[in-house]
Amino acid sequence: MNTLAPGISETKTKVLRTQLESIVGAEHVLHSAADVEVVSRTNIPRRNIPSFAVYPETAEEIAEITKLANEHSVPIWPVSQGKNWGYGSKSACYPGGITLVLSRMNKIVEVNEELCYAVIEPGVSYGQLNDYLKEHHPSLWADSSGSTADASVIGNALDRGRGVTPYADHFGALCGMEVVLPNGELLRTGTGPDGDYPAWNVYKWGTGPYVDGLFSQSNFGTVVKSGIWLMPAPEKYDFFVFEYTADESRFGEFLDTFRKLIFQGVIRSYPHLANDFAMLCIVDQYPNDLLPEGRRHLSHEAMQTWKKRLGVSDWTFGCGMYGTKGEVKLHRKIAKKELSRFGEVVFVGGCEKDTLKGRMMLKAARAALRMKGKTVKLLEGLPYAIRLFQGIPTDYFVRQVYFKSHAEKPSMGDVEPARDGCGFVWIGPVVPFTASHLTKFLDEVKPLYETFEFDFFVELIIESPRSVIALFGLFYDKQNEDESARAEGLYEAIRVLSHERGYPPYRASVASSTKALDCNPVLKDTLHGIKQALDPNNILAPGRYGVDLTNQK
Repeated sequence: MNTLAPGISETKTKVLRTQLESIVGAEHVLHSAADVEVVSRTNIPRRNIPSFAVYPETAEEIAEITKLANEHSVPIWPVSQGKNWGYGSKSACYPGGITLVLSRMNKIVEVNEELCYAVIEPGVSYGQLNDYLKEHHPSLWADSSGSTADASVIGNALDRGRGVTPYADHFGALCGMEVVLPNGELLRTGTGPDGDYPAWNVYKWGTGPYVDGLFSQSNFGTVVKSGIWLMPAPEKYDFFVFEYTADESRFGEFLDTFRKLIFQGVIRSYPHLANDFAMLCIVDQYPNDLLPEGRRHLSHEAMQTWKKRLGVSDWTFGCGMYGTKGEVKLHRKIAKKELSRFGEVVFVGGCEKDTLKGRMMLKAARAALRMKGKTVKLLEGLPYAIRLFQGIPTDYFVRQVYFKSHAEKPSMGDVEPARDGCGFVWIGPVVPFTASHLTKFLDEVKPLYETFEFDFFVELIIESPRSVIALFGLFYDKQNEDESARAEGLYEAIRVLSHERGYPPYRASVASSTKALDCNPVLKDTLHGIKQALDPNNILAPGRYGVDLTNQK
């Protein structure tokens, strides 16, 4: 087992264990080498193993644990569900210490149907919230990430994760937090009174400085409750599939057209524009039969063969449309006219498949797509995409990470890539939404994949009409030291290039978290000043997003 923390004796470690067990119960403190090894499994090339994994149930328990950490000078690393696969999962950016897992804090405290918000704890998952709304408040939708239904709503929002509906900005949807500070005090943001505060979850800014942002991608406090805005179910929902079939030389023109449709409000959702390799990962397993002996990634000719097998285009995206019947009808017409200049646009309807009408529409949509040369395998994901743009979470798409490391994808509901040894890392630089910025940057990154002998995976995630997250995926064999090293090398090359171009990643993995602020020393010094004031003992997640007092004293 790793040392609890520098200078902490075995005797003090045993004392701390007894104290932790007295707070949360012995069954909620993991300490054996086998248990903490499982907890810290991750998909990125390197990880750190804690000395304890502790599962509190209340804010009061977190406050007591935080005070203990100060008393013993032991770092604590809070995670919600720890499902941020490809960014670090539950692994800290240092060895030892206490990993604080908040999955037992899973209460849906309140849902206000009139003002369209909920108040939840960090252990509430997308699946849990969606099920609750469907049963008790069907007029409300909650956005979901494209990851697992078991991921934390608040955890994803605090790391500024994204969804696809008009409420895709997950951190932007948070309003009014309760936070355990590093000294154990409970802070309520929003500057309202401690008691009755009706505006707490409906007005973000409060009075004076806005402090909620201090608890996003940071180590200034542990969020134990938050309001989240929900989307009123629209009168009409529709869904279409777009495939880019135009000449490569027109891709920039397409991007500029796409941006204008979003600015105009014709497209209100936030789709992911997947390149051919990203789509193939979703629907198939790696074509080892197309990989000659000694070659580590597919040739251009092999990619073309694989694409033809499945009927995959160069770029593909699905897109939801929302509004009144009249609005959706008008927006369908405009989108069809503008996007058809660059490829195929097929509207497939928006009914859920568990209704007769929904099944009929889905069958008709599949038939229409089959006529355009799409395989059954490619169309299997269609109902899950339709539902995801309704805020309904699914494990279907995250199964893509098994495409290379396993012979087949796992069944739905049994997706746990950290447990299953899948090797992959995400990095998502934020790029201005113009053809000139995007095409030039993609042209610079693609050769890096060739240099490190990996297949080029990218999804252009629409962040706003003004910016795009270029999400690059790196898939490797965790058991292969050479391939792990090449994956680390490619990740670092993309990270360095993105900073040089002024396109820093929208979130950091544990692998790069400690370097996240190196490009902005004034900001880094300012945040260290805040850390010194809030956490002078440097016990809360030191090093997370580059804030660490270890070298500041």
